[in-house]
Amino acid sequence: MSKNDRMVGISRRTLVKSTAIGSLALAAGGFSLPFTLRNAAAAVQQASEKVIWGACSVNCGSRCALRLHVKDNEVTWVETDNTGSDEYGNHQVRACLRGRSIRRRINHPDRLNYPMKRVG
Repeated sequence: MSKNDRMVGISRRTLVKSTAIGSLALAAGGFSLPFTLRNAAAAVQQASEKVIWGACSVNCGSRCALRLHVKDNEVTWVETDNTGSDEYGNHQVRACLRGRSIRRRINHPDRLNYPMKRVG
């Protein structure tokens, strides 16, 4: 293949460079905003909202501790245990994503509210 037959445009090297720079720029901008908003929302807690401790029960057996934020008898926000020190050597049990999504299962309109009858 001669130099004249070579395609003019972006080379593989410039594509990899620009992709790396673009992903770093997106990551740097994306990491700061959600965490600052969440910390600000957690710091401002209304008086009508209660925090109740519960346990995860999604058939994994570990029963991770959950902090349930309840407003008007409805779970509005679920967070994992963030009490205690988070230093090396201290085992702090944190709930997985399945446990943290318990709010969606509790408030889902299609969930079972009573035992079903066996027919047949």
